[in-house]
Amino acid sequence: MDFTSFFDYPNLAAGERPEEMVFLPDRSDDDWAKLLTFTETRRFRSGEVVIRLGDTDRALYLVTQGSLDVLIPYRGNQSLRRLTTVDAGSVIGEQAFLDGRPRSATIRAVTHCELLRLSFEAFEVLAAREPELARAILFDLGRILSIRLRRTSAIISASGA
Repeated sequence: MDFTSFFDYPNLAAGERPEEMVFLPDRSDDDWAKLLTFTETRRFRSGEVVIRLGDTDRALYLVTQGSLDVLIPYRGNQSLRRLTTVDAGSVIGEQAFLDGRPRSATIRAVTHCELLRLSFEAFEVLAAREPELARAILFDLGRILSIRLRRTSAIISASGA
């Protein structure tokens, strides 16, 4: 199975390069098949919450279809505002997956969404059986998290905050 077009990037902002956000772009079809055996498919309708701020679930999600809004608290945590939109091809939940702390944002489906859920426990089993693949997953999550942090820093810098 060819996974090179597994993700689509329909809503990229000007200047964004889709290839920098591709999760595991250099992995073989065999590696993708191994990873996918450890995931479960989850579907959400528009408006449904996928991840809730403060939850302690440590799962990672691969977005295979749809768009999701990332909502963060502001004004004394009284309400949520949209930070960004995540489209098919991205991963969500990487912070809690990596650090085990509560979710830092609420993520809500904008459209019908399909996600692949990789629980931390399933990842540990995968890591025991396929340590090189697990290492590649962790490094790629770190790369994507770094890109997101750089973009957030640029937004904060541009806003003068």
